[in-house]
Amino acid sequence: PGVYEMPAETYHADPVPGGSLSSSGARKLLSPSCPALFAYEREHGQARKRVWDIGHAAHKLVLGNGPELVRINHDEWRTNAIKAEVKAVSDSGAIPLKPAEHDMVNEMAEAIRNHKTASALFNPLGGRAEQSLFWQDVATGVQCRARLDWLPFPQAGRLIVPDYKTTKDASPEGIQKASHQFGYHQ
Repeated sequence: PGVYEMPAETYHADPVPGGSLSSSGARKLLSPSCPALFAYEREHGQARKRVWDIGHAAHKLVLGNGPELVRINHDEWRTNAIKAEVKAVSDSGAIPLKPAEHDMVNEMAEAIRNHKTASALFNPLGGRAEQSLFWQDVATGVQCRARLDWLPFPQAGRLIVPDYKTTKDASPEGIQKASHQFGYHQ
């Protein structure tokens, strides 16, 4: 039990002997998913998704923690040569980005840095990025884990643990829809 700094790959591979349950795993156990999908993904991992690459790239620029970002200077990735370049970048653990994607995540990070409240919440002097928490649930004995985008240093007053999410629609309605769709409230 405790708070640890570790690579995302280590956290997602579940370093707890015998396994542990995360919020994502718990959601996989519930409908519309199922326990069989939960078990399959524990054994085989999840397929990489492009939307996650964009989110990880944004996290890297805002939180300062994550894989290297590599701008692939081609708008289309259709030729075999470019596909090979993208694959080599991905296989190295870095995130390949098209020029427009690279510009977009940099603009997203700049918007956070320029926002009075958000920049204060993610101030590097006020906490640590990507912290992994481990504990045992007292009622069930289940080993649990969580990964916080940002863990503020202890201080007097109200504790706010910010979570950085990327979305296509940042309107209040869009955020509400995404929160429900992706289970952010869980």
